[in-house]
Amino acid sequence: MPRFAATERLGTSVAPVTLLLTQELVNSQGPVTYQVDWLVNVTGAQDWLDGVLSDWGSVNPTLTVPGIRLRRPDLERLRTVRDGLHQLLARGEERPFQPEAPQPGPLLDAPLAVRAGPDGVQASPVGTGIGWIASAVALELFRAQEHDLLRRLKLCHNPGCATAFYDRSKNNSRAWHDVATCGNRANVRAYRARQRTTGE
Repeated sequence: MPRFAATERLGTSVAPVTLLLTQELVNSQGPVTYQVDWLVNVTGAQDWLDGVLSDWGSVNPTLTVPGIRLRRPDLERLRTVRDGLHQLLARGEERPFQPEAPQPGPLLDAPLAVRAGPDGVQASPVGTGIGWIASAVALELFRAQEHDLLRRLKLCHNPGCATAFYDRSKNNSRAWHDVATCGNRANVRAYRARQRTTGE
């Protein structure tokens, strides 16, 4: 069973294995209140990445997963890919963009190798280091879009959270990664606001 280290730590709904790397990368930075970021130092980032790539290889047995040794400059590039994913997922939400947030770049430039074989056309990630990771994410996004799964990968509507969760509800209507925490807080805030309005 794949280990979704960052995602499981946040106690949220895990996406299908076709979005393993994408959800994990988004959730490598926890909510603001947690003050946790797995991509702050090389040691923590390497431990996280080794686990994720091991899991990714186990659910993609026909693809070769390279050994990637991170260096300090790689962390900024990896965070840039993560920021691009945040922006991509935010596009599907009914919330305004934050102007200071970086625009997606590396995801749009990530190439894929496409080969025709006896089983049809197959795509695989290419490149080295962070370039390979961006390519693997692009492959996941393409597969998820093709199977109509991408719209179910969402960001929690709590502005201080933004955890990526997979909406398994029948009508794809979930707004919170965890109703007991983020959803409950939002409901309490809305209730208090209504009370203030009616009390005037």
